[in-house]
Amino acid sequence: MKKQLLFTATLLFASFLTFGQATALDPLETNSQQVRIAETTQTKNFTSGTFGTAGNGAHVNWSHATDVNGTISFDVVSSGADFLASIVFHVRKRHGNSGSVDFTFDGTTDPSFALNEDNTPATVDDFETFNNLAYSQNVTITSVPKTITLDVDITKGSASDVVFRYYSVTFTQQTLGVNDVELNNASISAYPNPATNSFQLNSKENIERVSLYNITGRLLKTFKAEADYDISDLATGMYIANIKTQSGSKTLRIVKK
Repeated sequence: MKKQLLFTATLLFASFLTFGQATALDPLETNSQQVRIAETTQTKNFTSGTFGTAGNGAHVNWSHATDVNGTISFDVVSSGADFLASIVFHVRKRHGNSGSVDFTFDGTTDPSFALNEDNTPATVDDFETFNNLAYSQNVTITSVPKTITLDVDITKGSASDVVFRYYSVTFTQQTLGVNDVELNNASISAYPNPATNSFQLNSKENIERVSLYNITGRLLKTFKAEADYDISDLATGMYIANIKTQSGSKTLRIVKK
């Protein structure tokens, strides 16, 4: 059964029913459901930075003269039956700021996303958008609340101060067939990872296409099945590889060192 695309353009803002203090998602909704963080019941714990809601409620905002460090959590729950979903986070920082973010779902933390300093714009105090920071695996939304936590560690860099904005989390329901489940159970792996100039893929399925994205969701390279996937021309950092096979697709993180 064909999976929905990871980077979907159709969004539906969640109707913020609550089970206790948890944000409820509709298991019958086939469009993506986007939860605005400013509208959730949050738990905040940060060691530096001033926190507040900004943009007429569009996002939550951390700011500090030199660094922003802390966490924000909220609970999510299904308003009916359990369902499987992918998760994508939307954040922004000043171009000149530098640091990382970690995402945790129900106690499982993904490897950090590096948000590197970008000195290419004329104004490093402008905001850089990261729309497609994808949690590495699909998750099950149940009638029991699950906690989603964002851990932020951002420093000033070349900007005048630190400003970090957390906008939303998008949940896209995934309908999996038997073959998709097999792919989801790590039947495809990349090595070496981190890689220097190229990486290889170990797969039980015949690979049809590999699409490589940066962490803002921009497509950088498209490959057919190859023995080695050349990334020697790419900058150091983290990339997202979407591997398409006859039976489904798998998303992996590739680190270029």
